Amino acid sequence: STMLGAAATPVVSASLKGAMPNVPQWTWSFNIVALTMLLRSRPLSDVVVVVDESIANNGTASSEEAAAAVVAAASSTASAAALGDALASPLAGISQIFVVDSPITGAGILVATHTYSPKLAMHALGGSAVGCLVGLLSGAPLSDVSAGLWGYNSALASMAVGVFFVESRESLVLSGTCAAAAASLFGGLSTAFGTYGAPCLTLPFCAVASAAYLLEGHVPGLRLAKEPHSPEKNC
Repeated sequence: STMLGAAATPVVSASLKGAMPNVPQWTWSFNIVALTMLLRSRPLSDVVVVVDESIANNGTASSEEAAAAVVAAASSTASAAALGDALASPLAGISQIFVVDSPITGAGILVATHTYSPKLAMHALGGSAVGCLVGLLSGAPLSDVSAGLWGYNSALASMAVGVFFVESRESLVLSGTCAAAAASLFGGLSTAFGTYGAPCLTLPFCAVASAAYLLEGHVPGLRLAKEPHSPEKNC
């Protein structure tokens, strides 16, 4: 199926070229092909919560007291770890662009991006941070936010603004707005696709980036770059 999907992607890209002449293709073809397979295989439908039966079936008072003592002793450590994971979530969001859950990997990607364009790296980090913040404010599970799932679409959306628009105050506002919009859309789409056992991949990024690209001429101060490159070189 992997080889079949790889072969189908350029065919879909060629078809989209005529259907979407006014905007970049982003990762639309990837989403169309990958989601077609994922909605069929439903990889997330088999996720289950494993409960330790030795704990669940032990209802004695002594075991409950022991469990309470363990929880109380570990609460401060768990809180500190959760805070650390939350603070590192923007870096995890950057790593999730490559389907990796690792703040260290995200930091490496950010450094590499910085060598190409420092300002584009800031778009990536800022966008991911905004997306993670939206996730926290939306009441998303901390584990999902810490894993960067709320950050990668937002990072991509902000980077798209940095690459395709001439830098201005308006483009910076658009970058942050796109990050928030991509995260909000991720929240809705992840729930919708989750009922069918599939992730929403980068659909939020594609939708938000396409809408942002079409804003030129409608918002004063927003101007597409003649030769898209980076915030430093766009003109």
